[in-house]
Amino acid sequence: MKECRGKSRDFFLLDSNGSKNLVEIINNQREKFITYIHKIGLDVSHKSKTTSYQNHSTTILTLKTTCFKVDFNDNFVKISPLK
Repeated sequence: MKECRGKSRDFFLLDSNGSKNLVEIINNQREKFITYIHKIGLDVSHKSKTTSYQNHSTTILTLKTTCFKVDFNDNFVKISPLK
């Protein structure tokens, strides 16, 4: 892993309820997190094909490489991508 440097931009807040576990915080508010990720550049591509009554589908989620700064507070987590 490399250290990321840059300026914070377009931050958003998630309620932490005192938790310091980022995965748990994001899982509890996943809709809000996914909406935010879409705004900063998540691309979703879905393809479906049926051949001889067999359905094949593929969904690809692509997010450009981005470093995030995460600041924990007693009541919220501030997440901001670095530019």
